[in-house]
Amino acid sequence: MISATNRPLVIGIDIGTSGARAVAMDAAFSVVASGSSKLADFSTDHRDPVIWWQAVQTALGQVLEAIERMQVRAIAIDGTSGTMLPVSADGAPLAVPMMYNDPVEDADILTRIAAHALKDSAAHGATSGLAKVLTFQSIPDVFRVIHQADWLAGHFTGLYDVSDENNALKTGYDPVSRCWPDWIAGTGAARSAAGRLALQAR
Repeated sequence: MISATNRPLVIGIDIGTSGARAVAMDAAFSVVASGSSKLADFSTDHRDPVIWWQAVQTALGQVLEAIERMQVRAIAIDGTSGTMLPVSADGAPLAVPMMYNDPVEDADILTRIAAHALKDSAAHGATSGLAKVLTFQSIPDVFRVIHQADWLAGHFTGLYDVSDENNALKTGYDPVSRCWPDWIAGTGAARSAAGRLALQAR
């Protein structure tokens, strides 16, 4: 156990296709502690969100065992950009997630995006986040369609309606105006009062 000091630490967590990694760093970017876990240690199904969270908990637990928790000032988490899942208001997954490289095969969805998205938008393509949003939004009781990192971050905050601007690019988010542009509605993406999509970034 590292002695308690006034040195503030931040924790970074990364979830990939094979496992999770976590590190604690100080303001000088020195790694104070690290941890890792393989998804295969829990299941062979890398699409199971429960396995993602178990791997993150294990990697994070290794870091927390090596530091004084009161030193931690912030936690950041990233995942495979483009991996998305529909969730209920309490964050419960409502379908098998689509991974970052899973293509949407519905030609109508891809045609609608192509007809409305700006030429340089990251929303184009069969593996885009917007294509997956349009695929998942009709599932009953959907509260949001969110990214892998959004879902994991929600386990720390209890919020499942906040996204990261970098991940949001693949749903058509405009990083210059810092919002989703009006053309999104033309694709058929729902923006109901119930907030059925993760069309929100902070």
